[in-house]
Amino acid sequence: MALIQWSGAMSVGLKELDEDHKQLIKVINQLAENVERARPDVVRQCLMTLRRYAEFHFAREESVMTACAFPGIDVQRNEHGEFIARIREATEQFDEDPGQTSKGLGEELLVFLKEWLSHHILIEDMAYRPFVEHSAEAQEAARSFQAAEVWWSR
Repeated sequence: MALIQWSGAMSVGLKELDEDHKQLIKVINQLAENVERARPDVVRQCLMTLRRYAEFHFAREESVMTACAFPGIDVQRNEHGEFIARIREATEQFDEDPGQTSKGLGEELLVFLKEWLSHHILIEDMAYRPFVEHSAEAQEAARSFQAAEVWWSR
């Protein structure tokens, strides 16, 4: 059974952001499955995928929030930064000792991911829904955002 299930209550009003959230959920569920199976090589791949996809999604989401002048963007940026830092930290811990820490680290991380993502989407992201769902600027920002904007601009 999946750790996190997508539901319509998680929709933030923009197809692109909803699809991003679904992909994050998919990666987290793959991570959970491979932690349970004690597959350190795949756990490491899932951690890297989660970090890179989260970086992409957060950059797109922040672009959308900028486009519609969402006043809570600074709070969102801080939460996004903390999430990425937590994934980076977990990856570093895992790299130090994959055999010993994959199960314990994985279980702790999965609790964090489930709680964080559920809270972030259902509470924090819902705050911007009224700003984005009928905003042509937000829709265009979501549609036109490219991954290169994340990785080539750093």
